[in-house]
Amino acid sequence: MARKLQDGRIAVVMRGGATHVGINGRLDIVFSSDEGKTWTKPSVVMDSPVDDRNPAFGQARDGALVVACWRTAKDTFQDYKTESADKPVNTWVTRSSDGGTSWTEATELDVRDIGYGSPYGKMLTLPDGTMLMNVYGFAERPPGEKIDSKLDYSYLYRSEDNGKSWKRHGTIGKGFNETGLLELPDGKLVAAMRSAGGKANVSTTISTDGGKTWSAPNPISQALAHPADLIRLSDGRILMVTGFRAGPFGVRGVVGDSDAHFDWANRFVLVNDSTNVDTGYPSSVLLNDGRVLTFYYAVGSQSHPDWGTHCGVVEYMPGEK
Repeated sequence: MARKLQDGRIAVVMRGGATHVGINGRLDIVFSSDEGKTWTKPSVVMDSPVDDRNPAFGQARDGALVVACWRTAKDTFQDYKTESADKPVNTWVTRSSDGGTSWTEATELDVRDIGYGSPYGKMLTLPDGTMLMNVYGFAERPPGEKIDSKLDYSYLYRSEDNGKSWKRHGTIGKGFNETGLLELPDGKLVAAMRSAGGKANVSTTISTDGGKTWSAPNPISQALAHPADLIRLSDGRILMVTGFRAGPFGVRGVVGDSDAHFDWANRFVLVNDSTNVDTGYPSSVLLNDGRVLTFYYAVGSQSHPDWGTHCGVVEYMPGEK
């Protein structure tokens, strides 16, 4: 998960220690002070005895870096499919007040009333200092109560103390999970949501009341194109990037207007040589000259077979109007 910091650096929080699933998973961070030309060596953000995964990343108004994730003792994809491996899943938040050199001891975010809670994407910091974060889980119910349905819900969580504590603020969408967030200049919020299920796509929704309520989902991408990340370009248009699992595997982009209206027919290829359907999770940052860096995850690369599982990056200038 990538973002431009207040001091001009680019920071990327990424997974280390394991592939997509694995008990040794941890969260690392790297920085660039020269617009992505060179990078620091990875340093650890979180590394508990279980799998630290699925980060959301933001910067508070006071300058602190904020990372949220969830932890699980599940070690394989099969563990996620079997009730016998129904091991505890917890959600955690850590902060750095020294630019990412050190991190606080992680504190737990209580999400028991939605069964589990996985953070996702870029946190938003609004002009008044309020921070917003996507967390997805099951339907709301009394903590500990079992439910029959395991349909995902995408929620919006809110912090009023620079990311130290968080409370659920609204429901973005029923039947959705990984969600990218963006604030428009007029204060509207845009969410790009991954649908639940095997042939997921991306839909957008709009909030005009700070995230308490959201419009009906508007489907954007084809099946197997997910999840999405949103940034505002220098000319005001909105760039959406998504993973692409329909083949050839990789990453696609589409530029919408300043109100976040997108036409999937105008998509373009960013990455086309991933060797496995397990690819994508892109995240973009805008450079000073209007170019974009889009970071992504892939298990392998056809053109670079020695890379193995890696975090890659594409540099480009989005198309002219």
